[in-house]
Amino acid sequence: MHEHGHHDHPHTHDHDHDHGCAHGCEHQDCASCSQDPKAELLALMNYMVKHNTAHCAELEGLAKQLKGLGMEQAYEQVMLAVSDFEKGNLRLSTVLAAMK
Repeated sequence: MHEHGHHDHPHTHDHDHDHGCAHGCEHQDCASCSQDPKAELLALMNYMVKHNTAHCAELEGLAKQLKGLGMEQAYEQVMLAVSDFEKGNLRLSTVLAAMK
């Protein structure tokens, strides 16, 4: 769980950091993953791409709030950061596709 404060009232949302296993087991010390490091890396890379996508969406929401407050320069800077996240995520997606 992460807690965020918006408009002077905090709220929480799930923020799962369980990287899991490529084939769906629940334990990070899964014997088959430890026997197959590529499967473990594949699962972690897949998690990171999805995780980064979620963060981009959160940042876009914050940027829209900034714009709504008339903070155009801050909005533009956050949107540039979103673009940077997306570029990095595209690179990770390319690696992920090559690993499959």
